[in-house]
Amino acid sequence: MWRIALFIGLICSVVLNVYLFMLLNMNSIEKQIEQQVSLHQQQEATQMKKANVKNNYTEHTKGAQQLANKIKSAIKMKDYFNATFLINSLAHEHQAQLPEVRLFWLHTTGGLIEQKFFTDAENSISAYLEFQPDDGDFLYQQVDLYWQQQLPLAAIKHAYEVQYHVFTEVENRKAVNFARDLVQQHVELLINKNLWLELSNFVEEVLVFDPTSLNLQWLFARAQYQLGEFDYARTVIEPFLNEPNYKIKARALLAEIEAEIELALRKPQSIPLNRQGDHFIVQALMNDTFNVSLMLDTGASISLLSESAFTALNQYSEVAYVKDLTLNTAGGTINASIYQVAEFSIQGYIVNDFVFAVSPSYVSNGSNGSNGSNGSNGSEGNDGLLGMNFLSAFDFHIDQKNSLLMLKNK
Repeated sequence: MWRIALFIGLICSVVLNVYLFMLLNMNSIEKQIEQQVSLHQQQEATQMKKANVKNNYTEHTKGAQQLANKIKSAIKMKDYFNATFLINSLAHEHQAQLPEVRLFWLHTTGGLIEQKFFTDAENSISAYLEFQPDDGDFLYQQVDLYWQQQLPLAAIKHAYEVQYHVFTEVENRKAVNFARDLVQQHVELLINKNLWLELSNFVEEVLVFDPTSLNLQWLFARAQYQLGEFDYARTVIEPFLNEPNYKIKARALLAEIEAEIELALRKPQSIPLNRQGDHFIVQALMNDTFNVSLMLDTGASISLLSESAFTALNQYSEVAYVKDLTLNTAGGTINASIYQVAEFSIQGYIVNDFVFAVSPSYVSNGSNGSNGSNGSNGSEGNDGLLGMNFLSAFDFHIDQKNSLLMLKNK
């Protein structure tokens, strides 16, 4: 009997263990199923989130590109007010599109300058600088705009102002050197043309932007010397005598000034004239080689040579043709050609780059110009007229009673 009871107990134990094992496995399977469902739900949520982000980014990019295109269209249409307004919006909402739009604006403006649409280019640059006043490329483009219009002073002024829009010492030095290079280019042009008065005025104006420039101060001294302002030039040069890079040439220029002052002191203030009726004849020298006898004519704006005197002059000295024009004279209008010699002087009173007219219509009363080698000039004829383009370079007076021409440097 006990064996039966033991067998039944064994069977019950096995059944119970099987039940408990199955129950445990079912709980584990349920948990796995729950985990898989949860993971799947998370994956779906992540994918939906990514899809939303992608859609938002696409919409954002599309909006940025549309705004960039609107700005480009406004620039093409030269509606710079609207372009400035739109680019401010772009800067607040779509920073990534700014470089592309900026480059387009810069290149478009450069094209306007090349095509010489200067007013449109100036409006374009001004509009962009309202948005970004420190943009170096547009600031230098503004300088180029004025330079291309042959407005050197305006270009140089803006070139010097670039230094106030940069933020490092290197950029500051670059801006100043760039401006000084432009100054030097224009200075060389004026010097080559012997425009010393224009150079003096130009340097004075540029010194306002660059008051510490020794080069500008030196150029100003040179200009005063060339203009005959010897006392003033001597005063300006004195500080350069102690400057290592200038003292040698400063001493040389000072020596020239002293020589000119000494020569000026020796110049006669009264020059004898030959009287012919109501007219006066003065002896002059062209290019330091060719003597001419000219009749004083204060009513003539330009001096004049007879055709025969000019032919003789051309054999002995270099003469440059300038142009043809019509002159109004007391005897009516005459056709004339304008020429230039490097120097014209009367007893040490010199005018450089002297221009004069030559006309076949002018007939002198016995032309007798001669070269400097023989020095023969008769007193009864004349080779032309001495006009105001020489006389007005000096303070002058004609002493008719004593037949003297009084000259004095201005």
